[in-house]
Amino acid sequence: MYIDKLASQIKNDVLSGLKGYHHNLGLNIEQLKDECVNTRLLIIKEQYLKGVLPIKDLLVAINCVDVDCESLERCRCKTSTDDTLVAHFQIPQLIHDFGKQAIEYIGSTDRRNPFQVVTSLSELETRKYRKRGKNKPYVWIDFAPNNEGMLDCFIFNAPMIKQVSVVGLFKDPRQVERYHCCKNDDDFTLTGADDNMSYISQLVKERLTSEKIKYYRQLAMPIKPNDQTYNP
Repeated sequence: MYIDKLASQIKNDVLSGLKGYHHNLGLNIEQLKDECVNTRLLIIKEQYLKGVLPIKDLLVAINCVDVDCESLERCRCKTSTDDTLVAHFQIPQLIHDFGKQAIEYIGSTDRRNPFQVVTSLSELETRKYRKRGKNKPYVWIDFAPNNEGMLDCFIFNAPMIKQVSVVGLFKDPRQVERYHCCKNDDDFTLTGADDNMSYISQLVKERLTSEKIKYYRQLAMPIKPNDQTYNP
C-alpha cells in the first residue's frame, strides 16, 4: 500500500535521525499516514502553482468501477413511492482545488464514450430543460462525501451501463487502492503518478522526516559518553 509504505519509511528515517538522543518516540503510524496524505496534497498544490508539475502527471485511472442503482433522495428516513432509481457509482474524493480539471475522464471502460460531467446542482437542474444533446449521457458528481467518505456519482441517459472508467486527481491514495479491476486481483498496486519512488513521494518523505527529526530533537536529550572520569 502506497501510504503505508511511505509512512513506514518516514518512521524508520526519523528513528535513524534520532540516533545519539534519549527519546521516547510517540509517533503513531496511523496519524503519520494521515500526515502523509495532507502533506502530499500541500506539495501537489505548491508544485502546480510553481509551474513545475503538470496536472496530467498526477492523473490516476480506476478502470473497473461497478455501477448500481440508487435514489437521488438524500434523506434516508424519507419513504416515497415516487423514488426513481438512477445509475450510481462511487469514486474517491477529488482534489477540489483543481475544479473540473480534477476529472479527466468518466465513461465507458474502453475509453471511447466519455460522459459529460456536471458538478453543480444548478447545472444539473438546467440540463432537465435542454433540448440540444438532451439524450447524451452525463454524470453528476455530488461533492459532499457520503457516509463512507466517498463521492456519489449519478449517470443519466445510460441505463444499461454496468461499469465505468474514471481518470482523475484523487485526494487520498488509500481510497483509490480500494478499487480492483478483478475481484481476485491480489497483486493490485496503485500505479501512475503516485508510485513509491515518484517525485511527489520523495518530497513528502523529505519534508515529514525533516520536520519530525527537528521536533523530537528539541524534546530529547543528547546521549553523553561515559568516559569513566571521576569529577569530585
